[in-house]
Amino acid sequence: MPIHPSLQLKSVSDTDFAVLDKAVMDCAYAAHNKFGRLFDERIYENDVAARLRALGLEVHTQVPVLVEHGTFQKTYYLDLVVNHMLYELKVVSILTSDHDAQALHYAILQDIRLVKLLNFGEVKVRGRLLQNALESKERKHPTLRKTGMTFLTPNCERLVSHFRALLHDWGTHLSASLYSEALVHHFGGEPHCVQRFELKDHQLTLGTHRVQFHSEDHAFIVTSLHRDQQAYRRHLDVLLSHTRLKAIQWLNLNQGRVEITTIQ
Repeated sequence: MPIHPSLQLKSVSDTDFAVLDKAVMDCAYAAHNKFGRLFDERIYENDVAARLRALGLEVHTQVPVLVEHGTFQKTYYLDLVVNHMLYELKVVSILTSDHDAQALHYAILQDIRLVKLLNFGEVKVRGRLLQNALESKERKHPTLRKTGMTFLTPNCERLVSHFRALLHDWGTHLSASLYSEALVHHFGGEPHCVQRFELKDHQLTLGTHRVQFHSEDHAFIVTSLHRDQQAYRRHLDVLLSHTRLKAIQWLNLNQGRVEITTIQ
């Protein structure tokens, strides 16, 4: 299997979650009262875990999940698992949609229904419960739309082929950065296919910008946008106009639909 959890978790029922979460939140509040909101994430993680173990609960921290495809491998670490319930800990001023996406990414990797964010960086501990409504089989059959794509080089075909293979192994709805890292790996790794290209405004060099490319002067980018795609495309047009790039292949994971577009 291309995704290898070190713990086989099962989805927790709403009733079991309600009972379990009260204990977790009581321990989280106690840790926050003791340490405040300025410590590193691992301090709260270890303290909460110790308190929960003292209550007789089954607790695991930094639980590895290996994701692989061919010779590509990446390991993620789950912060806190309590009786099969997954908690992702943060110490930030405010929780954002990026934190939601990361937590759901972990829930999808484990193929479980619930995950909860705990933020220790605010005046009071804030929890946010998120639900993964997708089953593994639902993510394995996306609709692929490439009507806006032009095959400009032989490596464009390789790019699509590798991307299809990743979707076959992993399905959709995972972090866009994971697919991007895997594609970079399959095109030779960062030393070979990641460069900083000069950005120019007429004759003025403004600086450099990191670009992933699959062929000379042909870049690719992976996103997971569910709305505002036209606005993002305009930004890609601007990027293209200020570099020596000839084209960008844009691979967008729009939930169950995969869109591939050529910007040139």
